[in-house]
Amino acid sequence: MGIFLFNAHRYDTSRSALGRTSVEKLFRESESEAEYTTGWVRITLGLALFVSGLLVTSGTTELTELNNSNQLRASALFTVFAFLALGITSLLLVISGRFSPWMAFVLVTCDAAILGLSLYFALHGIGLGGNWVAAIPTIWAVPLLLAVGALRYRPLVQIWATTATMIALVGVVSVLGFPLSQSGPETPATLGTLGESVGRLFSLPAYLMRAVMLTLIGLTTALAMARSRRLLAREVSETARRANLARFLPAEIAPLVGEDDLATWRQGRRQQGTILFIDIRGFTAYAEKLDPARLSIFISSFRRRVMRATEAFGGVVDKFIGDGALVVFGIPEPQSDDCTRAIACAHRLLSLIDRWNIKRGFDPPVRVGIGIHSGELYYGLVGDDHRLEFTVLGDTVNVAAKIEQATKRFDTALLASETVVLRARQQPSWQAVCREPLGGRGEHVAVFVYTGTKPAG
Repeated sequence: MGIFLFNAHRYDTSRSALGRTSVEKLFRESESEAEYTTGWVRITLGLALFVSGLLVTSGTTELTELNNSNQLRASALFTVFAFLALGITSLLLVISGRFSPWMAFVLVTCDAAILGLSLYFALHGIGLGGNWVAAIPTIWAVPLLLAVGALRYRPLVQIWATTATMIALVGVVSVLGFPLSQSGPETPATLGTLGESVGRLFSLPAYLMRAVMLTLIGLTTALAMARSRRLLAREVSETARRANLARFLPAEIAPLVGEDDLATWRQGRRQQGTILFIDIRGFTAYAEKLDPARLSIFISSFRRRVMRATEAFGGVVDKFIGDGALVVFGIPEPQSDDCTRAIACAHRLLSLIDRWNIKRGFDPPVRVGIGIHSGELYYGLVGDDHRLEFTVLGDTVNVAAKIEQATKRFDTALLASETVVLRARQQPSWQAVCREPLGGRGEHVAVFVYTGTKPAG
């Protein structure tokens, strides 16, 4: 039984390698873009905190001495310059192409350190304890930075950013102390009128709840990043698989393989189909006269004409074999006019070759041989996970190839089997030239030559 392997596709190995490469490249680009965005966020955040710091300073003059006011302004300046410096540094790393994934851990650690120091200096300058940390505008930078961090698609970085931030906040509270208790607030004298309700808002249980909420925000975004990363990797892998199929398999077949279960295609299918083989006569003589560049142009021009004729009549070019091609009619589903369309395709090919000869003035002119046969064939995907190929098997394929070879012996451009002529109902236009055992089982096949008038075009 003849076996003709169509465009080979190293399915699992090439797909996995391409998929991994594509995913890694995408994640690297995403990481750089995320850090670039975060850099601008740091710069904007620094300016915003500077403005808010000035407002806080001007609104708390009755709480602070002159030295403390100066310390509060210094805290605001520290915050803006620290975030500006860190933002500019991250931007320069990305723009210069020197940014590496490990740097993200360092940068988020610096974010947490700046937040902690800013909160510490602000509270210390006003003379408040750590329990007043929620009253400082800088605290609202925490959810902002956690939200922006979700752009990285790196859950570990987000988890570390959450952890580092919580360490910084707990550190500020620990250093400054926690004077307010749940039972009775001990507010500064100027804040005594705020009463016990303020004490509850700034008590330990309330802070524990805030800390839990901030931690959950960070962990939730990390979970969302992990899920998005898995979905993205799966989608890129699937896209790479379909791209490979579209590249190596016929355009009519690749979408079907991409959508259906591969196990079904591995089982294969037997059905009726019509095979057309075309081959350039005396191609070796042409090749010897052409340099590699011109030879490439010659083959490309020939294949374009084969594709044009095949597409015009609903065929599928499943394989180009050097200076020849194998065309199938009836895939994925057989049609009642497969043989008729195959003959029409052959005539169109011969017409296009004639026009090509006239246009280019080939000497000697390009000649081709075409053989057509119809019958049962098998097609499907064969191979293991390391090499998957779309394959056509059967006597029908083998006989069509031998009929094409017979065009040399009978010095004609087009031959077809009796089966093709009968199914196309074109007996008056064809004449039998031989009956030979062309099939793999030794069965005699009647071969016909076209004697009618070629259709126009």
